[in-house]
Amino acid sequence: MILVAVFGVAPAMALVVESPKEGQVLVVGETIEWKIRPEPGEVCKSVNHGAPFNSKTGMYEWTYTIQPDDALGQELGKQSIIIDGESVGKARCRSTRVPIIIALPSTTTVMKIHADFTGEKTSFADIARKPNDDLVLLGVFSDEELSISATYSDGVTRNIVEDPNVTYKSLNEKVAIVFPPGQGKDEYGNVVKGKALVRATGPGKTDIIVRYGEFTDRVTLYILA
Repeated sequence: MILVAVFGVAPAMALVVESPKEGQVLVVGETIEWKIRPEPGEVCKSVNHGAPFNSKTGMYEWTYTIQPDDALGQELGKQSIIIDGESVGKARCRSTRVPIIIALPSTTTVMKIHADFTGEKTSFADIARKPNDDLVLLGVFSDEELSISATYSDGVTRNIVEDPNVTYKSLNEKVAIVFPPGQGKDEYGNVVKGKALVRATGPGKTDIIVRYGEFTDRVTLYILA
């Protein structure tokens, strides 16, 4: 699997990625050729845990087939592939990263979606009411983060909460309102990214409806004063 992460400011000296190019779209199932070269003055013991070095080209070269799990995150957005470099003594071989886009094949379709709260659920049974394990209770003016996933025809379930085609609606905004990712703030004033934010506004019951194309799912909330 490709290691996906985000670094801070990259050092001035680092491995140079000749292939793939920054911003290149890589499709799941596609076989790509990696070509990595050290900058002048760098000496590498290894790159990416033993990738072969081609003395004729002066680059580390290997092939890799993009796996379904490489697109577990927001596959329509940029991801950063980490290239690890192992140094030799005082000669540095610094790691680097290259922003790319991992896309799904056009034949990959959504089979179903699922909406759920990321926090611990509380049922009526937990407060000596009628048992129902599917109910989520929130105190008035409290927040819960909502995650949305889609199961695709390749059998992989992926996070789609930040996909712009996902829509959210509360059937009773006097009970709860929904902020899409990046639009709601937590109690400290920080913008919540990567998850939708559901905020209780008053006592009662409501459903949160999530739509993604032809697919829908819902979560039910009972808000207690």
